[in-house]
Amino acid sequence: MNKLESQRSLESRQIPMQSQVDRFIHAPATEATLMVLILASVGLVTTEVVLDAHSVPYPQLVRLDVLLTSIFAVELSLRYWVARSKDRFFRQYWIDILAIMPLLPIFGIFRLLRLLRLLRVGVLANRNLGRISSPLAVSIGAQLGIFLGVGLIVLVGALGIFLLEGKENPDFASLKDALWWSFFTLISVEPISGEAQTDGGRFLTLLILVGGLTLFAVFTGVVSAVMVQRLKTVMDIRPFELDELRDHIAICGWNRSGHLIIQELQADPDLRHCSIVVVAEFTEAPERDLRNVDHSRLYFYDGDYTTIDVLESIGIHYASRAILLADATRPRSDQDRDARTVLAALTIEKLKPGIYTCAQLLDRKNNVQLNSAGVEDIIVADEVASHLIATSTRNLGASDVLAELLTVQIGNQIYKISLPENWGNLTFWQAAERLKQCCDAMPLAIERKTNGKYKTLVNPAQDESLLEMDRLIVMAPKAPRLNDSVKFRG
Repeated sequence: MNKLESQRSLESRQIPMQSQVDRFIHAPATEATLMVLILASVGLVTTEVVLDAHSVPYPQLVRLDVLLTSIFAVELSLRYWVARSKDRFFRQYWIDILAIMPLLPIFGIFRLLRLLRLLRVGVLANRNLGRISSPLAVSIGAQLGIFLGVGLIVLVGALGIFLLEGKENPDFASLKDALWWSFFTLISVEPISGEAQTDGGRFLTLLILVGGLTLFAVFTGVVSAVMVQRLKTVMDIRPFELDELRDHIAICGWNRSGHLIIQELQADPDLRHCSIVVVAEFTEAPERDLRNVDHSRLYFYDGDYTTIDVLESIGIHYASRAILLADATRPRSDQDRDARTVLAALTIEKLKPGIYTCAQLLDRKNNVQLNSAGVEDIIVADEVASHLIATSTRNLGASDVLAELLTVQIGNQIYKISLPENWGNLTFWQAAERLKQCCDAMPLAIERKTNGKYKTLVNPAQDESLLEMDRLIVMAPKAPRLNDSVKFRG
């Protein structure tokens, strides 16, 4: 077991449940379900206001509303539990907490605070809009924000005026009349089709008028921002979210291969929902390169990744992997770029011993310090490209095979797997037969620990015996899932 696996095993024993809950509540499926439940809660509040308290379905609606409120309470409790900064949690979710307080519905008009959770729908929707192309996401996000703003003001105004004056004022005798009054008052910025008679109704009218003025100001600002700067770009830094990340991938440095690395990581089913934080001294946003990546879990931080404070700001203590690229954001010599890579690697390994680190170098001579620091993989890009070209030339064409094996986006890929316990003492050929039968995979090499270091045996002899702690490098269309129940049929 190498140090990365040891570290993961230790972390899984320390915070297994908290880490799983954190991933669950931020999963796209969970957020989509939450949006549906919030919309259902808004519908229930509207129905409760219209129905008479003595009607037959009213108690069932109240019980259903209590159930949904309980679900929201559990969701917020889980978010509080996994939040590392409790103060930041209350600043971010105070509206949601206010909206689910159990005593508020008793006071009639205060039950409308449930509608404030519509704002959470907008936040969740915009967070997941990054899964589509950036320009379209910006456009949809702006329209969705305006739509939810209008809907919230109109709905709160209509239900509020109906509750306050529906029984005494004939202008608001039905919810339909209240909706029309609220909508036209909002867009015309003056009371239309009715006039409030109570102090509460007049105050609500004032709020809608102010909301109309604010809405038009926001609409103008949004349109201007979209036309001038696309409102928000992928370079928007969200430091409050960086504080909450766990098991993310930190990419230090940026060059023209950075977007391809992100695409490849996001194409892996096991890493698809893993957050990626890129830190470098950016001079301009790489929008064009990143137009085909998922932006919902992608973060950019502008800073010098060789310093401790910047690495701590991106949560390096909680990262699971670190990738060090030969940084090309500033004009530097190859030697300086490699020196920064080495310095960053030493700093990262010092801050979090055991983290998996992969470093890109421009000169193989600079790998001595990286090996001593504990960097697992060192990639010299020019060497790899040269070997691929030479291999294709020697074989009169092999680039398609090599290209397929090096990407998870098409065909077969390379995976590293641990052996089930009942596979010990098998020969390499017997393991190959089992893998082909159960997973349509083919082993290429054995990774074996010798004298404290791992050594790779590529294409070993067919009668080479496997040891208990060996790992296999295999070629397969997807990651093989092996367990002790996999049996040999030969």
